[in-house]
Amino acid sequence: MGVPDPALESYLISNAHSRGAELITAFSAEQPSDAAAMSARIGTVLDGYCAALLDDLRRAVGQIDAAEATWLRQHYLRLIVEFATNVRDSIADATSRHAAAQIVQCKVLEHERNLRMAMDTHGGLTSTLGSQNPSEQTQTAANN
Repeated sequence: MGVPDPALESYLISNAHSRGAELITAFSAEQPSDAAAMSARIGTVLDGYCAALLDDLRRAVGQIDAAEATWLRQHYLRLIVEFATNVRDSIADATSRHAAAQIVQCKVLEHERNLRMAMDTHGGLTSTLGSQNPSEQTQTAANN
């Protein structure tokens, strides 16, 4: 399949924005006052959005070669950070918003790791994205 054409790319991004707006509207309408409940809700909303987005983008590229990996990483990370920021910003209480920022940061890192695993599973490209383990880096440096 390759990198999606501009029309499909636009559709995928528009669909991600629409789904994100719906989730944020639902999230904003009912915010728990309990910190543990708020943390769980943030995690659930972010996990659901990120998993669906990765599935959609992954299906759009088919086999993941270098160009597809770059495209997937660029769009996935930008969209999850944008969504996570909007979730955080939708929290009315400043103290809860600060606590949410820490949860959001951890979730974004977790989903970036999920992206790397998906790319490794479907094309073995994580090393092209700079995620070599230390022994590979040492061997590469020794060979240069």
